[in-house]
Amino acid sequence: MSDEIPEELRRLRARAYGPDADIAADPGALQRLAELEEQQRRELVRPVAPATEVVEATEFVEAVPEDPPVPEADADAEAEEEPPRRGRPIRSRRVFWLWGISLALVAALSSALTVVSVSILPVQTSAGVPQIATLKPEDGRSIPGIFGPASSDGRAYPDFYGMSAFVAYAQFGPDGERNPCIFLTPTATIDELDAGGYSGFSQAGCGAGAFPATLQFVVNSTVPDAFVERFPRGSSVQFVFDGENLGVFSDAG
Repeated sequence: MSDEIPEELRRLRARAYGPDADIAADPGALQRLAELEEQQRRELVRPVAPATEVVEATEFVEAVPEDPPVPEADADAEAEEEPPRRGRPIRSRRVFWLWGISLALVAALSSALTVVSVSILPVQTSAGVPQIATLKPEDGRSIPGIFGPASSDGRAYPDFYGMSAFVAYAQFGPDGERNPCIFLTPTATIDELDAGGYSGFSQAGCGAGAFPATLQFVVNSTVPDAFVERFPRGSSVQFVFDGENLGVFSDAG
């Protein structure tokens, strides 16, 4: 790999695995990270031919029993018939150990890269449903008292096809963290809700830290007729709180 690629790979890995990871929102960076890791993996698994050490024959020539003396003529003939002994090449044990260790190391690195690549596969966070409306807080409109202390700094939104939405902050956990929650109920039943006697349609959804409050449901027979006229039964509707306004999403268009 070139000198520039390792630095680029380091930056991309920091974006993917670091504490401030943001690469999931950058498809181009994700693709580039996969390409660089695959290139690195190929370079790591490239085989290297093992070396062979040949030791001089003088180091291991086997002792040969001396032959009995023969006449000079016979000795000359025997010398012509028998080829000279030659040492057999041997491989060093050290070379085999190094080769085995290198193969194990390459296999381990390849497995690690494969696990990392699989663990950061992006998950689609949106179903591609369009936003069809934005609800802004309605000044002067109060939140039902049923929400208790949470109603003191909440928000009320205008009627939306026979439905009314409210955002109140609720406390979760022992650390006292407060997170926003969306409440949705038919506008005509707000008084009943405040009195604690309403048992019809109502939905709620809360946020958690960096994740926004979200409420979603499938339209059914319990919602007001005006809402069904705009969003037919069986259609999906979602409300998302951005800190001030409510975005409305629906597959009903």
